[in-house]
Amino acid sequence: MTMNRKILQRMIWKDARTVRTLAIATPALIVGFFVLLGLFAGVSDVGTERMGLAYAIWMLLPMLIACGAPAVLIGGEEESGSLAWLQTLPAGWKTIATSKLLVTSACLLLAWVVATICFLAYWSAMSDYWIDRIRQSSGLPEPFWIHCGGAVTLSIAVMLSSFTTAYWFRSPITALVTFVPLVIVSVWGVMYAAVVMLPSAQFRGPPQRVVQQNFGTFALLIGVGLFVLAGLSFFAAWRRLTWPESRRAGRALGEVSTGAFRPPQDVASSKLAGAMVFGRPRPLLALLWLQVWPIRWQLTLLTMVAIVGALFTGSSSEEMLVVGHSICILPLFMIAALTFYGDSVRKRCVFLYDRGISPTRVWLTRVGPTLCVTAIILASLVLAGVYRDAADADHAVAWTWDDRLTITVMVVFAGFALTQLVSQWSPRPTLSFFAGPVFVQLAAFVLAGLLMFYTRASAVLLLSSMILLLASWRLTPKWMAGEKGKEYVVPMVGFIVVALFLPYVVVLGARYATTPSPRVAWRQQMYSIDLPRVDPTADKVAILDPAYVRRLETLVLKAAVSPEGRDDRIAKELSATDSIGRHLSFKEVLQIINVRSYYPLQFHQNDAQSNLAAYSEPHVYPAAPRFADAREKQFDAVRVLLKWSRLTREQAVSGGADFNVLMGVAEISDLIAARAIFAYVEQDGETPQLKALIELVPDRELVRKSRRNSLIRSWRQYQSQTLGQRFAGEYSHKPTQWWLGVERTRADRYVDELCRFLLDRWLSDENLAFGGELAEVQRLEREAYLIGGQAISKYFEDPELSDRIAIAVDADGWMDQLRRQVMD
Repeated sequence: MTMNRKILQRMIWKDARTVRTLAIATPALIVGFFVLLGLFAGVSDVGTERMGLAYAIWMLLPMLIACGAPAVLIGGEEESGSLAWLQTLPAGWKTIATSKLLVTSACLLLAWVVATICFLAYWSAMSDYWIDRIRQSSGLPEPFWIHCGGAVTLSIAVMLSSFTTAYWFRSPITALVTFVPLVIVSVWGVMYAAVVMLPSAQFRGPPQRVVQQNFGTFALLIGVGLFVLAGLSFFAAWRRLTWPESRRAGRALGEVSTGAFRPPQDVASSKLAGAMVFGRPRPLLALLWLQVWPIRWQLTLLTMVAIVGALFTGSSSEEMLVVGHSICILPLFMIAALTFYGDSVRKRCVFLYDRGISPTRVWLTRVGPTLCVTAIILASLVLAGVYRDAADADHAVAWTWDDRLTITVMVVFAGFALTQLVSQWSPRPTLSFFAGPVFVQLAAFVLAGLLMFYTRASAVLLLSSMILLLASWRLTPKWMAGEKGKEYVVPMVGFIVVALFLPYVVVLGARYATTPSPRVAWRQQMYSIDLPRVDPTADKVAILDPAYVRRLETLVLKAAVSPEGRDDRIAKELSATDSIGRHLSFKEVLQIINVRSYYPLQFHQNDAQSNLAAYSEPHVYPAAPRFADAREKQFDAVRVLLKWSRLTREQAVSGGADFNVLMGVAEISDLIAARAIFAYVEQDGETPQLKALIELVPDRELVRKSRRNSLIRSWRQYQSQTLGQRFAGEYSHKPTQWWLGVERTRADRYVDELCRFLLDRWLSDENLAFGGELAEVQRLEREAYLIGGQAISKYFEDPELSDRIAIAVDADGWMDQLRRQVMD
């Protein structure tokens, strides 16, 4: 039969109206996702993470049209019975198949145009600096035209494969499940042919370079592959639309829908009659059978696929973990979409409503089976995770197993709750299989601003899940009555909005409720304290970098200093009055006091305490004439450290040195010097030479004033800054996102609490009490979002405040012992 242009136009008009919801929603979602990505840009660092999300939106959302439009056009008409009705019209199978192909191609083209415009606009909105950074980190697929052509070609292959399976299988669910293997086989076939045709030398280098060098070959193979898929799709269309004499087609013609669901005429005389032999079934069991029996094969197949994916997650390989989660995601979505699918087909829900069946009972028998299957898959994921945890495959992951388990369960449960609600609302039953994942992704974007920051607060999703389940239960009577208009959509949207924003209210409300109250009187007192002002005309001691220690264990990375000319350098450093560290470095001082500092430490230990002990333990020489020169050099090194400490503390009192320098020079110098003196006192007793060294130890009042004044100045400086704030030598890492204002308030309040805590101990001579309260310092430091200096590794950054307080506590302990010996 030849193709009539007028009939084709009318068929195109009909198919366009059928698929218009998906065709309009997909470009709108693409624009919406890019807008949300721009709004939540502060959630992740600018770089490969954000461009990866943009690339995923650009590539994956048009695939909804490619795989969804054929399923809606063919599967939806199969559900309504109109596909069999089309065979009675004077339109050949070619007209029907061509119309659906043209409409789907136009929708796919529209989606790609919108996605590409949004992607390029998002890319061009970035600064040149970040564009260069992203290109250097391979954050953008280049050359872009190769990746763009590959993505468009893949979408065409997905579209043709979806048409093939949609025509071949009467069940839309079966068609959706089987089109994925067909796409995989097609892609594998093209790659296998390329491997066979091209020499192995052509496959060296990045994939994009291989494609560029062999563009003609790949274009030919891809063209042949698409031609084969197109032939398969038209063959499947011919088979489906021109076999009315077959048993399958005949049954389809006899099931044309004329209204609400009606049981087939032969049920009462065959299957139902056989079931009645054992008595009348209970209503609950009958409803369960009515739910499970029509979808039994699809439910079984999806469950098996999801469990296989869950088993993959138990592998110790990171690649298999990603593959396993990827395999699990699609079946979980489709299982949730099956919740109300069977009753929505041909309006079977209206049949149940007309019989006066309880909506609550219907809801329980619909949600229960798919929820139980989801729980079984979750149990498989948990068991695989337990096995992976036992193998210690995630030892480098910061989250504990309990945290990861909670996140997995809550995310899956919330995704199920949202998808089952979408499956109840969906105007076309097949559309729910595509609308469900889209709604979940949209919800994920909305909640990303909360859960990507409060990662361990994922348990709050339980509230959202309960609200969404409550929504489907409350809306079940309207769904059974066939009401899908405003009276259904408005409450559904309200429930979804509440479910999305309630986590924000709960989490941010809890954080606000636990924020310390402002200490107004204490802050006024801090501003009113009179501190010495730096005299710009006075001589200032230059504290140079060689005397500053970030971490004692970092000194292993510095080259050992040659002993040649050491006596002269020591004499110059001791006599210098205008500088610290100009002639001697801390590295060389440690070489004199501790001979172990000549030798490199083991990096794989990654243990700061072990490295600290190795450096701070002095090497004690016996009181023998042959060791006199070495002992004298050690005593000179101790004099240098005590001089550094005294001058730095005096500068800190007057404002010439900040808190960070005080901790990095004076406190560490006191610790090393005190341990060296005490070791010699234990060996030799209190000799006049050692007593002279002890008298050089800074007195308590100088230590107290230096810490107090530098800490107060650091606190005042923090209050006066808006960007790049620092307190006590640490950078403020409080969030800058506009919706996390409560966290910025908490950070400022906890800076006050931390400063007050330290001052109370230091001003009351309770520094030794820190030995049992360092955990409290760490807690306040963490709540205030204070971190050490940014660096490429921990060996090049400033230590945390709690680590420096621990050094100060240790130094005070040794210094107090020396002071008591002098008093005795």
